[in-house]
Amino acid sequence: MRPSIVYISLFLIGLTSCGNNGSQRENKLNKTVYDDPSTILKIISSNPSYVPNQEQQQQAKDFLAKIYPKHKIESISTDTIEFVDQGQNFDSIICPLCGKEIETEYWQDAMEKANQTHFTNLSMVTPCCKKTTSLNDLGYVTPAGFAKYVLSVDDPETEIKQRDLSTLQKILDAALRTVYAHY
Repeated sequence: MRPSIVYISLFLIGLTSCGNNGSQRENKLNKTVYDDPSTILKIISSNPSYVPNQEQQQQAKDFLAKIYPKHKIESISTDTIEFVDQGQNFDSIICPLCGKEIETEYWQDAMEKANQTHFTNLSMVTPCCKKTTSLNDLGYVTPAGFAKYVLSVDDPETEIKQRDLSTLQKILDAALRTVYAHY
């Protein structure tokens, strides 16, 4: 079994043992991220293969340092597309086409198939409405996604404001999404 498949399997086993409930789901909607040393804000492009140039990466990192001056900020580029997970914040996955929940095992099978191409092909057929979509476009309850480039902030005390995210989108010249991970 390849290391990344082992990681995905262990990740899912850990998630299913977390015992998510409705009150946790409500907490995820709260606009304040509590100062938990295991919370990480990850900012990724909506386009999984997008990597900004070095100047853009540095400008984005500098901009985030102004917003989160006391926090560790990283700008990470990889050669391959990777799943940017939400850690213990994983809740469920919703079909973007019909709104029905997708079983975790079905998603895991689709992830294993996509992993065979190093996530260059994220297409999948949904089990509910039998239509083609992308693993990146699924409705992850607590957002997640795929990326070659990630900006991360350790232990943010507050969520990033929409105006700041808009500025980052201009700096990076890309539509962005945020992933709040808890480990």
